[in-house]
Amino acid sequence: MDTHSTHPSLDILNQLPGCWGCKDINSVFVYVNEEYSKIIGFKNPLDCIGFTDFDIPHLSAKYAYIFQQQDLQVMTTEKRLRILDIHPYADGSWRAHLFTKTAWRDNNNKIIGTIFSGIELKDTSLLEIGHWLCRTDAIKQQEKSHHFNHHPVNILLNTRESEVLFLLLYGKKPQYISKTLQLAVKTVENYVVRLRDKFNANSKGELIELALDAGFGSHIPESMLKTQQSIILREY
Repeated sequence: MDTHSTHPSLDILNQLPGCWGCKDINSVFVYVNEEYSKIIGFKNPLDCIGFTDFDIPHLSAKYAYIFQQQDLQVMTTEKRLRILDIHPYADGSWRAHLFTKTAWRDNNNKIIGTIFSGIELKDTSLLEIGHWLCRTDAIKQQEKSHHFNHHPVNILLNTRESEVLFLLLYGKKPQYISKTLQLAVKTVENYVVRLRDKFNANSKGELIELALDAGFGSHIPESMLKTQQSIILREY
């Protein structure tokens, strides 16, 4: 079958960098580009059409319910989602992607599904995107009447502290962090207290500002790169 003559939209998607595609209102794949079809285990983008996330032949299918809940959130709220996805893919490698999901509308502005696009997060991407993404949200939460003059250097964090701080920098509440890291809420709160002590911060807002200034928002903790995640970083 001639992909280009049958689905001209695929020709456009295949020329764009990164992973692209769209789903209908039932989260059924309508189009995907070649890069996305390849990482999820399909040789031809057309093979994905008519399938859902539950049908994809690799381990991220275990997150299908979460993916579909994200689709529903986009269509219901009409807001975009910025999502960090970390999964083992069809070639056996673990990869981190930053995905954006937005509502797909027809010519009458009616929502008919979702459009997704993603880029693989490598060192350069993380420095350029990850840092500024969390800083944008943090600026809104700053205590503007305070001026932080002490900037910690060489802060050493253990694995759990790094994970809690990373999610905290993206605006996640203790309840969300506890679910993601499979920790008790009280344990997460204790880690936040320990982080404030290490950064000599008087409040959570000050902790976030100091951590961002120290560069902790610029990369994903190594331990999280081998654990499946689908984390909503931002809704806008």
